[in-house]
Amino acid sequence: MDFQLTSEQKRLQHKCRELAADFASRSGLHDRDASHPVENYDRLCKEGFLALSLSKEWGGLGASFFDHTIAYEALGEGCPSTALAFNMHASVVMPLLESAEVAAKTKRHILRASWRSASTMRMIRASGGSRSKTRTTRSRKRGGASCSTGRSGPG
Repeated sequence: MDFQLTSEQKRLQHKCRELAADFASRSGLHDRDASHPVENYDRLCKEGFLALSLSKEWGGLGASFFDHTIAYEALGEGCPSTALAFNMHASVVMPLLESAEVAAKTKRHILRASWRSASTMRMIRASGGSRSKTRTTRSRKRGGASCSTGRSGPG
């Protein structure tokens, strides 16, 4: 198997490393505060990364699993928490959109609720992997968009 990166994959890796450099500037602060790197999630959304692995049929970029892995690895160099949330987002949303068992209407709802905003990344990150005794993460509508606030750090 040839693992040489194509020119398109090298561009993806370069873009992710640029984002990672920015994310790294805040990573330590978020680790110390057990806070969510919300600004990183918003940036991934703005840059179109929530649709990276989404099939073109659903309006995504149609990137392969290998492309996703390239992005995940490069993003993790700057902020592992952001990379984890990015990966968890794809791991939850993508199988639902590809499943023959999920109705088209439901898939459209998932699209509206997921890759067009970073709110699902916040919710997924807030609910997974934490050993906290209490979670204070809340999601509510603000100006027509979902907004999540709170933290899931040690409690």
